[in-house]
Amino acid sequence: MNDDINDRLRVTAEEYEPDRDRMWARVADGMREPRVQTEPVRTGWRIPQLGLATGAALALIGAIVFFGQFLGLGPVIGPDPEPPPAGPGTRSEEATDPATSADATTGAAETPTSEAEESEETEATEEGSSPETEDAAPEWLWTDGSVDAASGEFWSQANLTVKNEQPLASVTIELRVAQGDGIEHTGSWTTADSYFTAAAVTEEDGFLVYRWTLQDGKVLPAGEYQLAGQFNHGSGPRSADEDRYSFTAETEAGETGEVAGDFE
Repeated sequence: MNDDINDRLRVTAEEYEPDRDRMWARVADGMREPRVQTEPVRTGWRIPQLGLATGAALALIGAIVFFGQFLGLGPVIGPDPEPPPAGPGTRSEEATDPATSADATTGAAETPTSEAEESEETEATEEGSSPETEDAAPEWLWTDGSVDAASGEFWSQANLTVKNEQPLASVTIELRVAQGDGIEHTGSWTTADSYFTAAAVTEEDGFLVYRWTLQDGKVLPAGEYQLAGQFNHGSGPRSADEDRYSFTAETEAGETGEVAGDFE
């Protein structure tokens, strides 16, 4: 009889599995309760109360962990953070190559300068090659050349006009008539014979040339003046497309100017 009871107890003991969760709950509950000498009253609702307390504790721990992560108080859980920017004591890959940085800086600084220099050179070239710039008169000198309306089939007159806003201490005026069949000088005149010399007429490089200058010691006052060269030519109307004129002058203040034109 005793052997049978012992066998049953042994089998029952071997089949017994301790409830670990319940045991840990009891330990946690015991740690929270005040240590008193009296034996706690055992009631039928103690087990549910321990379960609620354990769940509340776990929820509190989870909330603390969540807000700690949110506020950055705990370890960061997520992708690897970006490396910190290079400070005064940090050497980055870009900083370790001074030649590359210097080249990049130099190139960036040289680009706009090169473009500006090229633009200035282009403008200077365009201005230097413009016929208007080469033949532009100074502000104080205006000139014009025209064929007189009285010119006919056998005789012509080339008129020159000059307007000077400043007194002129030196003036040289040339009229060049392209030579052809029957070209022959017949006369010349000015509206200021007391200032200009009589025209000196020569033949130069295929042109009949009329040249006027100021008389010695004379200063041409500011004003408007006309000069003219007269000549015979072959029968029929004559074209003045190849005729030319030029004015070279100097003011009393020493400023010089030169203008050239044609009769087209």
